[in-house]
Amino acid sequence: MSDEAIKKRQARAKAAAIDILKKAGYSIIQSDNSNFCVISTRCSEIRMIRVVVDKINEADIAAIESVRIPSTACIKEIWCRKGARFEIREFLN
Repeated sequence: MSDEAIKKRQARAKAAAIDILKKAGYSIIQSDNSNFCVISTRCSEIRMIRVVVDKINEADIAAIESVRIPSTACIKEIWCRKGARFEIREFLN
């Protein structure tokens, strides 16, 4: 698959994740995709999310684990799009 096709799949996955989060009542802050793609907030929580397609690789895990977050009310996740569904993996500080 070409780089352009992969970028388009990634963009569609990110848009789908944002749509799911908005429907769940989150406010969305789009990030620069370096460590996280989306930061979503609700009254009592913050979710910092990296969106990937097909599989989670070591570089994705390293990017998430390199960021320290408060231990309460803040969650780091990788959302991996597989077909039409997301596999969500949570990471502790």
